[in-house]
Amino acid sequence: MHPPRLPAATAVLVALNVAVWLLQVASGVPPLHPPSASLVAWGGDVPLLTLTGDTWRLFTAMFLHGGVGHLAMNMLALAFTATRTQDEYGTARMLVIYAVGGILASCATVRANLHDPVGLVTVSVGASGAIMAQFGALLTALVLVPPRFAHLPPDKRPGIDQGLIQVVVMNVALGFIVPHVDQAAHLGGLFAGMVLGAVMAAVPTATSARAALARHGIAALLLTACVSALLHGAPRQQMMVQRVLWLGQLGAPR
Repeated sequence: MHPPRLPAATAVLVALNVAVWLLQVASGVPPLHPPSASLVAWGGDVPLLTLTGDTWRLFTAMFLHGGVGHLAMNMLALAFTATRTQDEYGTARMLVIYAVGGILASCATVRANLHDPVGLVTVSVGASGAIMAQFGALLTALVLVPPRFAHLPPDKRPGIDQGLIQVVVMNVALGFIVPHVDQAAHLGGLFAGMVLGAVMAAVPTATSARAALARHGIAALLLTACVSALLHGAPRQQMMVQRVLWLGQLGAPR
């Protein structure tokens, strides 16, 4: 028996994450325990840098990992969640949930560390926030009707998936137990995914270009509002001085 194949969009997401790790290793970054300076150079989410001009780190951090073990665990989880989300919501909506949910998870990390001197210069990387957004969307699908089941009568639609709920609870609980886990990203991604799932499940039978544009436009507005609120709530001038000093100590470009 051949193992089940990943849907194309899910396979591309996994391939992108693996490709970035391979490029890091090819450039000389240690495959098991990359140093903080390397992760910063490749686009890790450091709140101090993100809030002082490097907003793009909210996105790039989603494709970086702290070693091959971190990558392997996240890719296994991604293969499960993205495949199922793609099956329930469709390819385009799954990709929106992944990208927007992942960035909002990064925003949650930055916001949680805004007034923490240590957290402000901690490097956060990984796809786990985007993965938790997939979990959040799947939880929403237990309540609302995703596109896949919109044509079925209510009595034929799936009921509560206890296995999914157990997996989500276990992942959240592990975040409180296992050290060095970015729990802010996990919870932020989970909540963002639930909201995005509601947006993507709205009027599930509407598949026209106008309906798709409306859904994706709402997701873009939500993302813009959250990122703008994050940036405007930070003491930017004070942080610019901290940025120069910290990068000098780290030996990274300013």
